[in-house]
Amino acid sequence: MRHSQFTESEIIHLIQEADAGVPVDEICRTAQVSLRTFYRWRRRFGGLSIPALQQMRELEAENHRLRSLVSNLSERLHMPPPGDMAPSARRGMSRPEAALAPRQASVLAAERSGGAVVGRFASVRMTR
Repeated sequence: MRHSQFTESEIIHLIQEADAGVPVDEICRTAQVSLRTFYRWRRRFGGLSIPALQQMRELEAENHRLRSLVSNLSERLHMPPPGDMAPSARRGMSRPEAALAPRQASVLAAERSGGAVVGRFASVRMTR
């Protein structure tokens, strides 16, 4: 986005001239800006003074800093910790082998318990 050639204090000065009674057409002609630009400035900076404008800028900078902190924290929250790997990945298994490992463990558990498949996930366990 293109930056204005006027500083914010100059814009506020032009708005204050219009509030003092100088015709807006004359202000726009001398400043070489369009009426649309002037009214956009008035909508944005209308009732502000120089100290209020500085405070607004400080608040915007703080808001930007806080938003970046929140986004960094939310990214960290959604990332898995570096040492938190699946047990199958730690053993060096490939992905198909890792997918079969829990099933094989349940089959072994069923064989040890005399073939009975019980528990919360009994419907997905395979018995031989």
